[in-house]
Amino acid sequence: MSNGTVRAVMVGCGSISNAWFKGFKDDPRVQIVGLVDLMPESMAKVAEAQELSDIPQSTDLAALLAEVKPDAVFNCTIPEAHLPVTMTALEHGCHVMGEKPLADTMANARTMVAAAGDADRIFSVIQNRRYQKQIRSLQAFLESGAIGKVTTVNTDFYLGAHFGGFRDRMEHVLLLDMA
Repeated sequence: MSNGTVRAVMVGCGSISNAWFKGFKDDPRVQIVGLVDLMPESMAKVAEAQELSDIPQSTDLAALLAEVKPDAVFNCTIPEAHLPVTMTALEHGCHVMGEKPLADTMANARTMVAAAGDADRIFSVIQNRRYQKQIRSLQAFLESGAIGKVTTVNTDFYLGAHFGGFRDRMEHVLLLDMA
């Protein structure tokens, strides 16, 4: 990381990547230096929408990491791809921030956590609602003491149980993907 800026490669240019781009679009601490996806048309669409057509794009993660030497990889792939993407990123010395759920199996989760420890790299999974502006504003308000000492905060989240796509193949989708 140079000058406080994380140089990152976005892996997985599906719909969830749009939420990630929105989250750091105007953050000077993040610079996207490459895009990777198995579907070139998805990559091209994201590159155009995010005004990133001038950065390297590839269907080969290892080759792109060797070329651009980023600090981090943002893993926005489907759960079954989290293990190979994370392991490749760690092998190239990258920190990894991934989309939830952490893995498709507990064994794969343990493998990635152990590999990150062995590589002395950060491996984290984003729970994106936690960092939404509304949630951060509520946290700041509560911490300000404006309503006194807070002893309990309860919240509910509801989303219909049918999500479609890869989630239809997940066992316990609400626990894995929405926890």
